[in-house]
This record gives sequence, structure tokens and C-alpha cells, in this order.
Amino acid sequence: MPNGGRSLNRLAFTSVLATAMAAATFAGPALGVLARFIIDDLGITRGELGFVVAAYSAAGALASPLVGRVTDQVGGRKAAMGIFLISGLGMMAISAAPGYWLLIGAAMVTGVGQSAGNPATNKLISVHISEGRRGSVTGIKQSGVQVGVFFAGVALPSSALAIGWRPTMLIAGVAVLTAIVAVRLVVPVDPPQAIQEAAKRRLNWSAPVMWLMGYGFLMGMAAGSLSTYIPLYGEEGLGLSVPVAGLVAGLAGLVAVFTRILWARSSEKRGTYVRTLTWIAALSVLFSAALLAAPTVGVWALWVGALGMGATAVSWNSVGMLAVMVEAGDERAGGASGVVLMGFLGGLGVGPPLFGWSVDRYDSYGPGLTGLLIVVSIATIVGFAWERSRGTIRGS
Repeated sequence: MPNGGRSLNRLAFTSVLATAMAAATFAGPALGVLARFIIDDLGITRGELGFVVAAYSAAGALASPLVGRVTDQVGGRKAAMGIFLISGLGMMAISAAPGYWLLIGAAMVTGVGQSAGNPATNKLISVHISEGRRGSVTGIKQSGVQVGVFFAGVALPSSALAIGWRPTMLIAGVAVLTAIVAVRLVVPVDPPQAIQEAAKRRLNWSAPVMWLMGYGFLMGMAAGSLSTYIPLYGEEGLGLSVPVAGLVAGLAGLVAVFTRILWARSSEKRGTYVRTLTWIAALSVLFSAALLAAPTVGVWALWVGALGMGATAVSWNSVGMLAVMVEAGDERAGGASGVVLMGFLGGLGVGPPLFGWSVDRYDSYGPGLTGLLIVVSIATIVGFAWERSRGTIRGS
């Protein structure tokens, strides 16, 4: 298998991909975990914070098809370096934003970095890792997102209490920039023929890719609402302290580190991507119900619901990205990933502001959590309908 003339160190290669995914998506959970500090500092409402997350996600969604197409044309290695550059500068801009509108602008910059995460890493896997061995690599690299979520939930609240949220974000941005060196040292150059072939191809708008985009939109609404507001829900709805509420979010991310790997390996081994995605959505219904019931039955239901959602709704991406690579092939993996990511990030952009608006409007988390339950229920129906219409991408 070609790898640009260099032997591939799979451990180092996979570690860089996981780090790239963590960097590309870190700003989202960071905004959620630091919500209380940002709201107090800038004097904004929960709904307005939701619009910051929406701007972050919307910028990524709108940029995703183009970024995916460019990834196919320039290669995954250059695109991976772009992830660290844009995301790092965006986080530094967030830390320096003096007001609400500039915070939105800075969030949009990091959103563009987010849009490169899956196209670049999927492209690198499709070019350098053979089929049959992609499940573990994809699961691990997607788990990089959840390592970032865990780190954000555990480390950022304490850091913000000690030195402030702005220096905390600045340090994170600088750390992300330094990872460019790792890409240059570890990741092989894309084979020239892969880039040349990609230049002849158009974006993949096939039926499986469109199904994945729709499913991803719904799961994005759920995951975005959960990651943005679960710490505040713990604090305001159930009386948890800031560090404990952050720990809930962090542990939900930690659970997803392992479940993303397990879901990906299982679905690749059995070739049942659609069926796996359907089960993920169906289980999410149960765990979102636990979140809704927490004020009535006790804090334990918050833990069960949050950790369960981490294992399901937050973990769908590893299976979804494997499905993209199978459907699109090596030459169009980046572009197809961008199309699916457009749906997912669109959901991330819609979910948090609607959830935040409902909390401000009704002074309760109940309506938003009910909406979360409805969204994952619809995703389950979409999964069943997709499986009924086609079976699985590889066949049942």
C-alpha cells in the first residue's frame, strides 16, 4: 500500500489523527464547560451562549463540503496541518474576544478548523490503511474527540477558577499550534496519484451519503445540546458544584473514548454499519429519558443518562465515518466526509440555541430535554427506514 515512500508507524500515525480530532473539536466542549465563566464575564444569557456554539457549528457546516473537496485535492497531510493552525488561532482569538460579537467571530474561525477534522483524518486512513484494518484506527481517532471532551470537563473548570477562563483558552490554543510539528514528523505525504485522481472527481451526493447526512444532523442536534448544557443542567437543575458538573461531562466523554472504538470494530467486522447506527439511536432514546427524569428520581439518573449518551449518541461518528470511507472510496473520502459533516455540524448549530432558548423561555430544562428525546427517537426511525430501504452499506 502506498504511503508516500515512508514506512508507516501505525501507533504514532493513529495518535496524531486522534490529536487532530481533539484539536478540531475542542472549542465546542470548552465553551460548554466554561459557560458559567463566559456568561458572567460578558453578561450574556444562556440562549446567547447557545448562538455562539451555533455560529461555531454553522461555520463548520457551511465550510465542510468545500473543505472536504480541498482535502481530496491537497491531500490529508496538508489538511491535517491546517486543522492545528486554524483551530489553535481560533482558540487564541476566543480567549481575547472583548465582547459578544467578537466571541462569535472567533468561534466561527474555530468552526472552520472543525470542518477539516473528519475529511483530513478519513482521507489519511483511506489512503494509508487497508480495508479490514480501518475499524480500530477510525475508532481510536474518533475517540480523540472524547479525550478532548474529558480533558475539557476535568481540567478547564479548575484552571478557570485558578487563572481565569481567558488564560485557560489561550494556553489551549498555543498547545494546539505546537502539534503541527507532529504532523510533519509522523504523517506520510499522500501518494501523488491519489491527489491527481481526486482532482477529477466531484463531491459524492449518493443516497448512502445523504442518509448519513440526515442521520448526522439529528445526532448533531442531540450531541450539541448535551455537550453544551449538561454542565449547566447539573449545576442549575440538580444543584451540583461546578467541578462535579464538569466531571459529569468529562466522564461522558471518557466513556465515548472506548465505545467509539468498540462500535467501529464491531460494525466493520460484521459489515452492518446501518444496523449499528440504528441501535445507537435507539439506545440514546433510553438514556435521554433518564436525563429528563433526573430531577424526579435523583442525581443518579443524570449520571446514567450522561454516561449512556456518551456511549451512544456521542459515539455514532466512528461508525458513520467508516461508512463514508466504504461508500466513497479512497479518492472521494474527504469530499464525502465533508458532506456528512455538513449535516452533523448543522445539527450541532441548531440544537444548542434551541435548547438554550427553551431554558431561558420556560426557566426549566424539561422542554429542552424533551426535545432531545424526540430528536433521537426520529434518528431511530431514520435508521430503521434506511436499513429497510437498502439493508446495510455492505449488505446484511
